[in-house]
Amino acid sequence: MINLKNKYYIKCPHCGLNILKKELLNHLNYNHLEINKLPSTHNPHQEKVYSKNLVQSDLQASIETTLLSHFKNGFRVESPIELARLRRFANEECGLTLDLTDDELKNVIKTLGTLFEGKVYIISAETVKKIKSIVEKTFSNGTGLIFYKQFYELNEKWLFDGSIVSCDMLRSALENQFPRYSHRKNYFTNSDASKPELEWTLNEISRVWGDAILLNYNQIAERLPYIPIEKIKFALSQSNVFIWNSVETYAHLNKITISKNERTQIFEYVSKACSDNGYVSISDVPLAEIIVNNDELSITAIHNAIYNSCLINEFDRNGKIIVYKGDTVDALQIIKEYCEGVDKCSLDDLIGFEKELTGEVHRWIPMEAGYSILVRVEKNNFVAEKYVNFDLAAIDNAIDFFIKGDYLPIRAFTTFSLFPDCGYSWNLFLLESYCRRFSKKFRFDALSVNSRNAGVVIRKCNGLTYEEILVDAVVKSDIILEKNAIEEFLCTNGYIGRRSYSQIEELIQKVRSVR
Repeated sequence: MINLKNKYYIKCPHCGLNILKKELLNHLNYNHLEINKLPSTHNPHQEKVYSKNLVQSDLQASIETTLLSHFKNGFRVESPIELARLRRFANEECGLTLDLTDDELKNVIKTLGTLFEGKVYIISAETVKKIKSIVEKTFSNGTGLIFYKQFYELNEKWLFDGSIVSCDMLRSALENQFPRYSHRKNYFTNSDASKPELEWTLNEISRVWGDAILLNYNQIAERLPYIPIEKIKFALSQSNVFIWNSVETYAHLNKITISKNERTQIFEYVSKACSDNGYVSISDVPLAEIIVNNDELSITAIHNAIYNSCLINEFDRNGKIIVYKGDTVDALQIIKEYCEGVDKCSLDDLIGFEKELTGEVHRWIPMEAGYSILVRVEKNNFVAEKYVNFDLAAIDNAIDFFIKGDYLPIRAFTTFSLFPDCGYSWNLFLLESYCRRFSKKFRFDALSVNSRNAGVVIRKCNGLTYEEILVDAVVKSDIILEKNAIEEFLCTNGYIGRRSYSQIEELIQKVRSVR
């Protein structure tokens, strides 16, 4: 800018006049601005020619202005057509003859913008300045890392207007414009780049947690706008410091009130129980005062807190079962031991006991334990075997009357008129219990323990596996060898409990080889 007799003159290439006018109107309090060109001192028909060996700053400015005017959606740098268009526009609007080879011109273009997926995008100085301002302010406020995806989503409108058209392009631009930051695949930081992403995310959650005892996903995400919420969820699920309290809500371990004396008492209680019994359920640990002092927390959160703060260094935990480190505990064995000490119980009782032990429900575990120790006299009831009087020979003879071959689905027993009294009314559950543990001539097998009476009574002298029995049953039927038809046949006749079988294709192949 030159000041002559209180008038200002700005040197600008012809092709940049419209851009100059727009910028001046944006910064001056005028509704109209007239820009006049100074008289030219050279022949207006004379073209400016730049040599191959001299690429000056005003040439670069003119090329940049042309790219901004005509290639807002990016310049395909390897396209001969695009290069020809650029040369034409530069000539028509700026009076430039670009006396450069295509390779030389491409190199100039690449220095002016950001190369992304084969295109060069010209990012304005204003856009770069705005990015820098936000990034530096964010880091100065204590933020440790910024995820590219979140930064782009939060600023997409003006970034897109500034020719940054995607998150991946933003990353390329940041790497080019701000090489002093440490750039990783998903985020960049102004600090230690060797720190794992999970550790960084947990550090950020701790930094913004504040004095709250409980925070949910959305509350944490609001405090960490540059970390994706799915990263926050994953980090919380992997941490021993942040304790799950309820749906989408976590507690901070350091905000939970547990006195030193309470920690000592809990440790001593668990140590004694594990020494005496090999294990202890966390539900049995006395927690009265801790519950009172942390009334905002769920019992699940309190259990997790006492384990993570008092026991984690010396004990392992599986669900609700706690054992000394290196020891193992079998929920099935524990439930079997429980069954040995009862006269009767329901299946619901056993399922509840298993849930109390492990914190989860696996129906096969309590059913397997019940069948192993007790007698299932009804669908939901087990009794100790001393309350059932089995006449083994008479019962085996009755079973033998029904089974003409080597096996028979248990559902085929439709009457029990031939069965002797045993103290309980005969039914399929009682028959299964008998064949599982007491019969001298027969055994029971199934794909898995179940309450659907799916399974087969088999002569003990027959050594077929259950899979071999399924093949044999299909071979002897006239069913067509088609998946749905075979699964329907097996389910309807009581060989499987559901109309699906994971090994159906292998079964069909084996049947074909035999038929």
